[in-house]
Amino acid sequence: MTLVECCKLAQDITRVPITILQTAVERAEFCSQHQFHPIQEYLLPHNIEFFLEGLSSDEIVSVTDLFQLKLLFFRVNSVPVAIGPFCTEFFSLNDCESLLRQLNLKNFSPSDLLAHRGQLSVSSETHQRHIIHCLFHSMEMPVPEEIREINYNTKNINTAFQDVESNISYAELVEQRYGLEASLMKAVEQGDVVKALESWTKLHNSVTFLNHLRLGQTLEGARISASVTRTVIRIGAIHAGIPPVVNDHLSAISSTIIRNCHTIDEINHEHERLIREYCQTIRRKLTAGYSNLTISAIYYLEHSYARAVTVQNMATELDVSPNHLISLFKKEVGITPLAYLNRIRMQHAAHSLAHSRAPIHEIAESVGIMDANYFVKRFKAEFQDTPSQYRAKYFQ
Repeated sequence: MTLVECCKLAQDITRVPITILQTAVERAEFCSQHQFHPIQEYLLPHNIEFFLEGLSSDEIVSVTDLFQLKLLFFRVNSVPVAIGPFCTEFFSLNDCESLLRQLNLKNFSPSDLLAHRGQLSVSSETHQRHIIHCLFHSMEMPVPEEIREINYNTKNINTAFQDVESNISYAELVEQRYGLEASLMKAVEQGDVVKALESWTKLHNSVTFLNHLRLGQTLEGARISASVTRTVIRIGAIHAGIPPVVNDHLSAISSTIIRNCHTIDEINHEHERLIREYCQTIRRKLTAGYSNLTISAIYYLEHSYARAVTVQNMATELDVSPNHLISLFKKEVGITPLAYLNRIRMQHAAHSLAHSRAPIHEIAESVGIMDANYFVKRFKAEFQDTPSQYRAKYFQ
């Protein structure tokens, strides 16, 4: 059965909505259909986008919102799927009145909340997780093992739209966020890694949204922060004139890394790595004045040195003729693409020689050279020492 068929069958059985959220249109419709009060900020389209970017394939995320409604999110073959909203218990009119008092929603009718909940199915979360297991089994796929809880409880709800520590208003908080995002974008556009890291740190530590928590204080918050960071950086890189193929590749790699992170420290480390790589790429363009083709070729070589590389393959990837690529690259950089590739390989090999005891033939293979004798020849031409001599001098 296809994913669509499995979801439809499960929905028909349980009467709980099961929604595939693969496209932006599907996600926008999902938000429009299920957000019935502005306080459900997690159902704003941009927040759902941020949330789904951080949704890992090996987890089921259980969300309990401020109205005590449940949703479950997971991925099937990388496609995000949502089950819900549904209720896990019946509410009386008195229950609705009590909840609205806790939420301080004075202008919202308890009967409206009761009517809304009455339109939703009542089911246990355990039963819905069982439906997920059945869905994965019918698709002949392993079931996600990790269960992650996000609970939008009523704690501090009166300050839900305030910065808890500084007590600034929600409007001021939004203004602060946009100011910090603009600073990060500008620093990236200028290739200024120091200012970019400083701006990101302030954004990371001081902005509150989605879960009404500071970005980075939870794993979920850190993943959201990563999504915001990538979006802002991509825009800064566009303003700097970075080729779209490089911009897209850098962002996609980071997104994959973030999905596989299991700690906040890992995510923070990836933030810093991404900012540094973007700024390095942009500085190179700004200071050397390289064309987009040369920037793309350099990026290709710096990320492909460990495998077999030919000018023909690189030209095909960049959609240009080999002769044009070689001519322009040599004109702007001063050496041919393959000579530049060899320089990159030798630099990585030198680092490995100085910091590891790995056999020389393994180091050669790690930089894309399968012939150890040829590697020794190229290394000596670059550093005037054989690999063994270089290691003897510089090993730490």
